[in-house]
Amino acid sequence: MSAVEAAELLRKVNEKIDLIEPTTGKLFFEHKSELVFCRPHLMPLKTQALERLEEMHRETARQLQKKRSSQSNPRKITEPAGSQ
Repeated sequence: MSAVEAAELLRKVNEKIDLIEPTTGKLFFEHKSELVFCRPHLMPLKTQALERLEEMHRETARQLQKKRSSQSNPRKITEPAGSQ
């Protein structure tokens, strides 16, 4: 495209464009505002259901450990006082 053709095309684009408004129907105009930023919201990394499930697992592990420790360390039988 030569410089003359480009200049003529630019002149045509810059000419006033006649608006054709409809005589019937509705005319809509949408105004786009600038971006509106809101405060950041903190999202939980774990859901409450997952936290409850993990707590149940920890409690079960504690009970199992307590049961195992009580089985491995049976109660000491006390000797009579006179045998020493």
